[in-house]
Amino acid sequence: MDALVSGSPTHLQSMASETLVTPAGEVLFANVLKPKLVKNESGDKLQYGIVLLQADPEQDPIAKRFIGSLHKAFMEKYGGNAKYGPNGKKWKRETLTNEEGIEVPTGLVRITFSRDTATSRGIELPPPMVQDAKGNPWPVGVAIGNGSVCKIAYSIWPWDHPVGGKGLTLQLLGVRVLDHVPYVMQAVDPGVFGAPEEGTDATALTPAAAADPFGLDAIEGPASTEEVPW
Repeated sequence: MDALVSGSPTHLQSMASETLVTPAGEVLFANVLKPKLVKNESGDKLQYGIVLLQADPEQDPIAKRFIGSLHKAFMEKYGGNAKYGPNGKKWKRETLTNEEGIEVPTGLVRITFSRDTATSRGIELPPPMVQDAKGNPWPVGVAIGNGSVCKIAYSIWPWDHPVGGKGLTLQLLGVRVLDHVPYVMQAVDPGVFGAPEEGTDATALTPAAAADPFGLDAIEGPASTEEVPW
């Protein structure tokens, strides 16, 4: 990572091959160790991806400079009057849905980076490089949870599609994990079924009724002739 430099693109003709580094920030959906199947207009494909959170650029000079550099690259490529296509801008205001179902801004901006596993011609691409704060390779079996603080190495790919219009792809090249938050599977809310209902009360069951028929007690007891229900 020592060879990577941060800053704004200065030469558009070499933009796609220039490696840039983001400011540090919390990340979401760090799908950087194994690719995920994603859907797009041309069909399904495997892709690596990660979302970086940054402060409001109107309030934070670092975020303003970083996000401004992305927009500047687009303007330099297509001109000051160019418009982004529907999916052409890879950053947007983050929102959360409240109890009334209304999206409320969080004050942060989320920036999406992605990397395909192969080119359009089917040539296999290497996965993004992932390392810890010391520069050591990241363990493949240790998932990166939401809220981890990272820097992202990336390059900018401008594109102009007859249907999708103009835009930028932020090509994911590498991730440095500065502060790791373990990945935790989201538990199901116990209240998902709503209010209590009429029916069985597990607290009133006898030990025999509550026993697991396929647990150790059943294995150690007499052989059962009842068929397994699957």
